[in-house]
Amino acid sequence: MRFLIFLFVILVMASSLISNFWPEYQYDFLVSFTINMFNTVFGYLVSKKYFNSINSVFYTMIYGTMFIRFMLMLSSMLILILNDFVNMVPFFISFMVFYVLFQMFEIKSLLSFNEANNE
Repeated sequence: MRFLIFLFVILVMASSLISNFWPEYQYDFLVSFTINMFNTVFGYLVSKKYFNSINSVFYTMIYGTMFIRFMLMLSSMLILILNDFVNMVPFFISFMVFYVLFQMFEIKSLLSFNEANNE
């Protein structure tokens, strides 16, 4: 539940900033947010599912899905930019900002899984 609240808060904060300062790039920010949100949700679910498994399975699933998620995100970025569906510079900058924010959340969730497992 906290996971969904966190994503909703980021969406509200980002959309309010974007609509106030850059209304012409609102679509670009929304697309980058959506791609990164799906990436993070999938990473969170994989981490949660395989956290208590043996090390070889855990690392295989985490790093394997990380590679697949990265390739899917890279290909979606290239398709969107090369076909002029989004403006390149605002889309790329917002994509990187959202990626860093969501990776911080994903790492924090792994740390919380570890704390819960140690108790």
